[in-house]
Amino acid sequence: MLDSSKSPSRHRILYALPAFVLALPTIPVFVLLPTFYAETLGLGLAIVGAVFFGLRLLDVVSDPILGWISDYIPERYGKRKFPMAVGGILGAPALIMLLSPPETVTAVYLALWGGVLYLAWTAIQIPYTAWAVELESDYTARVQLNGAREGAGLFGIVAAGVFGIVFAGSPEQDRFQWLAWATVFLGIITFLITLWFTPAGRPVTTPKRFKLSFPSQNKLFLRVLGAWFINGLANGLPAVCLQLFVRHYIQADDQDMTIFLGIYFLFALLGLPLWLWMGKSVSKHRVWCFSMVAACLVFAAVPFLGPGDVIAFGVICALTGVCLGSDLALPTAVQADCADWDRLRFQEDRTGSLFAYWSMATKLALGVAIGIAFPVLGAFGLEDKTPTGQVSELSLLVLVVIYALLPIVLKGIAIAMMWRFPLGKKQHDAVRVRLERL
Repeated sequence: MLDSSKSPSRHRILYALPAFVLALPTIPVFVLLPTFYAETLGLGLAIVGAVFFGLRLLDVVSDPILGWISDYIPERYGKRKFPMAVGGILGAPALIMLLSPPETVTAVYLALWGGVLYLAWTAIQIPYTAWAVELESDYTARVQLNGAREGAGLFGIVAAGVFGIVFAGSPEQDRFQWLAWATVFLGIITFLITLWFTPAGRPVTTPKRFKLSFPSQNKLFLRVLGAWFINGLANGLPAVCLQLFVRHYIQADDQDMTIFLGIYFLFALLGLPLWLWMGKSVSKHRVWCFSMVAACLVFAAVPFLGPGDVIAFGVICALTGVCLGSDLALPTAVQADCADWDRLRFQEDRTGSLFAYWSMATKLALGVAIGIAFPVLGAFGLEDKTPTGQVSELSLLVLVVIYALLPIVLKGIAIAMMWRFPLGKKQHDAVRVRLERL
């Protein structure tokens, strides 16, 4: 097993490399693509919302199965590495097809290639995050390892933002296609390096019982999972509505939106060291709550914006971006601690399965966000223009409620769930001692 005081820092770098590549198409796929297919390609908000919601429902089935498979792959075949390689092979063509649609596109096309990409992403992401549990066991050092992965991911998103700014004058679909090919090329290189040179981590015992079940008896896990899903929904609503909010509420152009995204993720990257530093002396769950409180305070200013408030919205993007760093690095580290407790309590290692439900909650939250936001906005006439070319005041009101006010309520619920979470550093250290005696 790796230990932060003994193992070279290059192991963290090697482990984090795939996160950079995986993050490159994140904004196009999860933020820009729904609006692109709905408005630019003409599928409509309701249809696109239904397709993406259906894809997330697919994850409800696929995530637990793939997590279970990851746990049962013999260690000699690469318990975490083998499914990551398979996911990369499947995901490359799906990403290219999804970001390079034909002139006449159908909902079936979107559902088919979106489904393949989502399955590939699951095959990569579940063993990838579970791998961190086996690479690092220390409560504080585990934050640093997760922080390295998420920091690399933020670098990837910022790099994609720079790419978008440099090629801002090119058609949107061309930018999507170029980024897809760049992701595939860099993915081949980074995956080969990481999978070949990064150690497997602590020895993992394959569970004796071949069963697929929900960990309903692990109350700690369910508590974190519930808070993670609710906070993910709070983050997903503004993410899927960003392009619509910028276009119709702020009345800025696509180039401004690219700048907003760049600011958001740049400040997330800059703020990440702050949360990692706080995580050394304050319980991880409490630091996460601090960041969610800060995000709520910032989002409370959104309803006071109006057309042309580009600078003010840029400041909001910067401040909420700082808070994002905590959302990325700390909850997964808390979940890793819950996996240790689960291994001690139930005497079997099902880390992959636990992170499968974690992944499912992550993607389902974004799917529910699209499934709620797009049909509701369509029903309130956001697609219908007045004779002057503007959308109605009612649809703008609904847009700002979904974009800013509902996320504040949801984050408040997540904060209430996690504020008194009982598995802190002292408790986890006791779990580690007992695990080492097994």
